[in-house]
Amino acid sequence: MKYVRCINNRKYFYFPEESRRQNDTILGLEIGQVYKLAPPDPNDQPDELRVIDGTGEDYVYPASYFEPFVPSDQRAEGVTVYLDPYVKGILYAEAIAAHKPVSALLREWIDERLDLPPATLHQTT
Repeated sequence: MKYVRCINNRKYFYFPEESRRQNDTILGLEIGQVYKLAPPDPNDQPDELRVIDGTGEDYVYPASYFEPFVPSDQRAEGVTVYLDPYVKGILYAEAIAAHKPVSALLREWIDERLDLPPATLHQTT
């Protein structure tokens, strides 16, 4: 498993001086969003996952906050190109991990794989 989808983003850890609020959520985790797993550190517990969250950094979260992200038979979703939800999620997770916008990652991928003139991908209409 390389990617996971967030199913819970409730804050689970408070410092002693913090007040607990019922709707506290974790900064960097969005329910339904796909995130890339980072390699575990030796001190990580079996019931924890190290995830590159929306901040672009890897943090340890309870494994129960995520579900495996696997391919599905759902229809493709449009971004600028049409992608199925699995590819779109991986693209988002890779962009966060690379500290780049999704569009920049797509341009790089297209540049690497297609023999297009250099200015083609950067023109606007």
